[in-house]
Amino acid sequence: MSKKQYFWRFDGNENRYLNVILKRGLRPKKGKNFNLLLEKKWSKLHKLKYSMTVNSCTSGLHAGLCALSLKKGDEVLIPALTPVMPANAIIFAGLKPVFVDVEPDTFLIDPKDLEKKITKKSKAVLLVHLYGNVCDSRTFQKIAKKYNLRIIEDCAESLVAKDKNGVIAGTMGDFAVWSFQSAKHITCGDGGIISTSNPKIAMMSRKYSNLGYKFLQPSGDRIIVSKRSLQRPSTSRYSLIGYNYRMNEFSAAIALAQTERINHFIKMRRYVSLKMIKEINRSKILKAQVVPKKAYSTFYTLSAVLSKKIKWIDFQKKFILFGGDSFYAASKIVQDEPSIKNSKYKLHKTPVAKKLQKQIINFCTNQGSKKLADKQLKALKKTINYFS
Repeated sequence: MSKKQYFWRFDGNENRYLNVILKRGLRPKKGKNFNLLLEKKWSKLHKLKYSMTVNSCTSGLHAGLCALSLKKGDEVLIPALTPVMPANAIIFAGLKPVFVDVEPDTFLIDPKDLEKKITKKSKAVLLVHLYGNVCDSRTFQKIAKKYNLRIIEDCAESLVAKDKNGVIAGTMGDFAVWSFQSAKHITCGDGGIISTSNPKIAMMSRKYSNLGYKFLQPSGDRIIVSKRSLQRPSTSRYSLIGYNYRMNEFSAAIALAQTERINHFIKMRRYVSLKMIKEINRSKILKAQVVPKKAYSTFYTLSAVLSKKIKWIDFQKKFILFGGDSFYAASKIVQDEPSIKNSKYKLHKTPVAKKLQKQIINFCTNQGSKKLADKQLKALKKTINYFS
């Protein structure tokens, strides 16, 4: 895609908000800084009490895990079919990742395999709502209650998506994280946000992501001490060892402007995805990721499984030749990544995830206009016809 084609992503209030910051001389206005405005809007959007901006989704996940106060070596169950970042955050927090297989149709964590891998050390399950598809809230809340597990949600790819019960991604567990990385539904270059309705998790997440600073509160203006008191030589500032995961005001301003246009961004992704699904369903060489009935996917990508009879790279080359954007593969299953494979952690068997990963195609859904989206659809039709 050309730079011109990407400009549509930033034709809202982004420039106006950035100019406000520059005119202020980089000094946030009390009660009206962009981090605070973004947090308030995000909490309202998801009907959660607290939101904390961070500099990446992985940072938020790490801070949130630290906030749970789990013991070193406690286990967190995660799907094998996901990028490695959730596993990294678990390891950063001194915890142990346990890899769970996925369902062959939805690509989401398999509740049956999950129950098989729960042990006395299991303390949490990390649900990754993959490619815009959302894990079933009732199923996992029931399992969590049965085994006394915390539920963590990675919503990086499923902004405002819903499960078949109408539950919005990010609202079914103890805390959730979202990503504002450049390819996501909304972006500020990079960044993330943590949300929860648990005041303790909110407070500790805020502290862990802000250097362990003690003069903080989970919502509203963050500093709860006067500037004069803070500058006294007798004042101690840090109550725990934290991290510099703070989001800067420029990123928050862009993310806020993007949040104001969520409906538009989702509408465009669903437009191209639903048309592609119709075309894929008419073919015998592709099978689209299944979205459960009554569920609402926001299609971070349109994902499909390619027939084994066709080489993945050959399909990609033809799709590009016929005018399509270059699609991409699913990330290697977590335990096959060298950083994990060569570590001390047990490499649990996940045969479904391993098989799927080799044949998944992720079509881009962020074209920004119906004209560009229709161009992708045309390329898909030609490619399917060529291999049929």
